[in-house]
Amino acid sequence: MILAFEFNYVSHNGILENLLKEIASDCAILHKIIRKESIVTLCVEADETTLGTFADTLSASLPLSIFFKSSSVEVVDAMPNEAEVLPSLSYNAEFTPKNLASVDSPSSPHYLSPILGEKELHVSLFHDEKELLHVNTSAGYETLYSNVAELISSGENVSIQTKNGSFVFGKIENSTECKAFEVVATDLSVVERMVVCRENEIKALASLERPAIRFKVNALFAQKGIITQSRVTLRLADDLFLYQLSKHLFAKGIQFLFKASSCKATYRVSVSVTQNALEPLLISVLENGAILILKGSDYASTALKTSLKKFEEPSHAAFASIMQEHQLFDATSSCFYFSTLHNDRMMHYSKEHGMLNLVEILLPISFTELFAEVERSSESAERLVAHYKEQFPEIYAKAVAIKMPSDTPKSVYSLWKMMAIALGLSDDFERAGEQLLENAEDFGGLKGPRIDYFLQKEDALSSDLDYVRMLRSGMSFKLAGTDNTTLSFGYMESLSYFISDLADAHKENLMSTKIALCGSLFGYKRFSEMIIKNLKPNHTICFNKELPIDQ
Repeated sequence: MILAFEFNYVSHNGILENLLKEIASDCAILHKIIRKESIVTLCVEADETTLGTFADTLSASLPLSIFFKSSSVEVVDAMPNEAEVLPSLSYNAEFTPKNLASVDSPSSPHYLSPILGEKELHVSLFHDEKELLHVNTSAGYETLYSNVAELISSGENVSIQTKNGSFVFGKIENSTECKAFEVVATDLSVVERMVVCRENEIKALASLERPAIRFKVNALFAQKGIITQSRVTLRLADDLFLYQLSKHLFAKGIQFLFKASSCKATYRVSVSVTQNALEPLLISVLENGAILILKGSDYASTALKTSLKKFEEPSHAAFASIMQEHQLFDATSSCFYFSTLHNDRMMHYSKEHGMLNLVEILLPISFTELFAEVERSSESAERLVAHYKEQFPEIYAKAVAIKMPSDTPKSVYSLWKMMAIALGLSDDFERAGEQLLENAEDFGGLKGPRIDYFLQKEDALSSDLDYVRMLRSGMSFKLAGTDNTTLSFGYMESLSYFISDLADAHKENLMSTKIALCGSLFGYKRFSEMIIKNLKPNHTICFNKELPIDQ
């Protein structure tokens, strides 16, 4: 009897194939593994009883993965004729059931080890430069975890050498000492005590890749006044040392740690072995279950990453990465690249003309010039600005006093920063775009004010964005008494409609059959979900599958 187990695994990083090979080999069962596009098939041959036992073992041995979408099993007549080709691993996966059992079982030679596969592993605890502990046995590791947990529990910060570098860890109450930090939950069960999250986000946190996700802090935790941020980036332990330490801390009642690149710490844990660092994974999980990778290219296939090195322009690299992942080289497609980091572009690709830039973003040279351009746009706009200065003199004065950095990316996100400053949503240019986004995410209504997003040449497919009308419409709503949260949502929602209208125009006039969405602005899930809702009825949407959405 032959069973074929099919797995829809969208990454080509080799992890699934190698896990299946290891499981089948451990079970000493006749097998073959083949792959076609995103479908990995494991065929096994044995008697019915053995196959039943193997199916149970397979189910228990495969970890949850953000790249794993679905599975099925069926009886087939024969083994496939294709030769088995096992891809190389892009990285070594630590959090498999087999590995965790190895470090959690007292009878295992790797019990409590912070790094698997190292025979001569030495770990030390220092206070300033004085060595307090030096361990290299399971009993020693247990003592070390207990001591570090006790230090953190008593309010000390500890610098720990992890696989991805050295970071400072401490109780979340100590995070006020750090400029920037990430939150580490010591157990999956406590996540909802700090943040607002969905079930699919909880599952993603516990996956093989141990990603981080940006969350809104819930009202109950915010009332405690432990942190001032309304949004946090949170993950579970993504390192075996932190995995064991988290269990000790959870037992002591410590639910959340901060993790910072730089923060004061007088205690330090060092490891004798340097591991291959991975760029920490940051994802966004959408309501429909789609997972967007915001950071963490090390989890993608090596071949895919190598092919993109020839692109110097981030927007072109991002579009090309989607074309490669979705095999769009024979399709006519349009791409909307909106980034918080780089210059935005709206592009089009066809076999006949290649990749074309259609729309780019221009920025005014200053806030003074921005208001002046609004005044010059029409007589009514001149009166609008005069009225705005009278009604909001402090907002206007603060805005024109702010100097824009010369390296500000030419993007909608940068324009949002300018809108947020000009409309009094923020007085910090660097934080202004994030403030507008957080306001929009907090909006509880169904519909916001319609902000004017138009190209300078309205009927053209290739033109620059008209930022004057963006501010002019926002000023009108501000003068009409629209609150900051509603106004911010209007800027987000209206952009989604603008993109939808352009996509319709591209489909009608340029024969686009696919719409590629990329750039870090799509990492904000409310914006992405809004875009998907508007586009999905009429368009096939393509996001990156295994590469980050911004290159």
